[in-house]
Amino acid sequence: MKIYTKTGDRGETALYGGHRVPKHDARVEAYGTVDELNATIGLAIAFDVDGALGTHELEPVQSDLFTIGATLAAAKPEAARRKGTIPELPPERIEALEAWIDRLDAGLEPLDAFVLPGGSPAGAHLHAARTVCRRAERAVTRLLVDRPDLGDRIVPYLNRLSDLLFTLARSVNVSSGASEARWEPMRRRSEAE
Repeated sequence: MKIYTKTGDRGETALYGGHRVPKHDARVEAYGTVDELNATIGLAIAFDVDGALGTHELEPVQSDLFTIGATLAAAKPEAARRKGTIPELPPERIEALEAWIDRLDAGLEPLDAFVLPGGSPAGAHLHAARTVCRRAERAVTRLLVDRPDLGDRIVPYLNRLSDLLFTLARSVNVSSGASEARWEPMRRRSEAE
């Protein structure tokens, strides 16, 4: 089987189930951004030379993102779930993200300012992943009028994942010894002088 099909050469693509839509369709934008998020997390994993990331915990997150992408790409997600071709995203996955955030946060200094993205290569990629995650969240919320079911688990999952990626970036930077630059508003800089 060839990787190219040529079926999208006229600016359309097929949703899971065969229904064709323009490539600029809001659903395509949403699942495409989730795919970009997954790839950005993969970059962070690849740049984790110190092994501080907890790849064994990020791989299930990447699987969750495939589940979310498949749900967004399905013309009839409920039918696909009934057939067993798309798994359900269980609520326990959101709880797992929260527990991971709490565990990481316990080892970090409390925030008193905004953190500038950067630090170690893995940390910087996690900050980039966080911004892609927020874009994916915005793309999915545009679908809520027609797909209110997405607000039950997918939107909360992406919201929590963004928080995790931020906390994980901070944690990885601390573990690697990378400094965490803070944003100081002009007023605070003037007071310090």
